[in-house]
Amino acid sequence: MWWRGNGLWAGLLVALIVAGAGKVGGHPGTAAGLAASAGLIFFFRESIGAESSLYSVPVRFWPPALLVLSVLVAFGK
Repeated sequence: MWWRGNGLWAGLLVALIVAGAGKVGGHPGTAAGLAASAGLIFFFRESIGAESSLYSVPVRFWPPALLVLSVLVAFGK
């Protein structure tokens, strides 16, 4: 299995937010979607679960990684 706990649902939530924001706002929307996803995962990390992971990356590491990706996307073009 490549997910643990609620990692699959958290990953789906992140993907839907980023894809929807990118579709509506283009390149800046994608950066905003990544930042919004980082905030949601950060605030709901207790309800998602400490042991949750997707592709062996624990959910607790997602918010910093999503924020770094957001900055890279915002200034990358």
